[in-house]
Amino acid sequence: MRSDAARNRQRIFDEARGAVIGGETALTLNELARRAGVGVGTVYRVFPTQRAMRESVLEEAVRELIDAAAVAGGYPDPAKALVDFLRTALLTALARPGLTDVLITGSDETESLHRAKGELVEVTSDLLARIRPVPALTGENLLKLLCGLIHAVSEHPAERQGTAIDNYLDILRAGLAPAP
Repeated sequence: MRSDAARNRQRIFDEARGAVIGGETALTLNELARRAGVGVGTVYRVFPTQRAMRESVLEEAVRELIDAAAVAGGYPDPAKALVDFLRTALLTALARPGLTDVLITGSDETESLHRAKGELVEVTSDLLARIRPVPALTGENLLKLLCGLIHAVSEHPAERQGTAIDNYLDILRAGLAPAP
């Protein structure tokens, strides 16, 4: 790739990242081209669709969740590992508008996001498998539960979201405790 093409690509991605993280999940590719100071065709070579743009930007957050799950997998207490991962995932999702949509959808436009979501399902399945008795959840189900938690927490005013996260995760942890 030529150096000017690489700079344009990075400028386009940086503009897209700023917009999506700032909550502009409906940013058009034409507007992205205007903001990045490049031609529309250049943007379409980087992101063939608006959805591909969102997926590419939010894939970074999915990879952060993979890393967080891998770190949590090293904790000695499996239930604490799962709850700590979910706390990190909730905070990440609240800071990244659109992440819930990316996680919940079954069809992805970008192959790299599809692979990343598969990796996330694997590492979350590993977290679940360490809990005894093993919960009747798969990693895929856990991601759907996470999306529900994200929605529930986001319904609270910003100043009460931390408390809401704690309360929901306390309920979840109690449900993971072995029966007496």
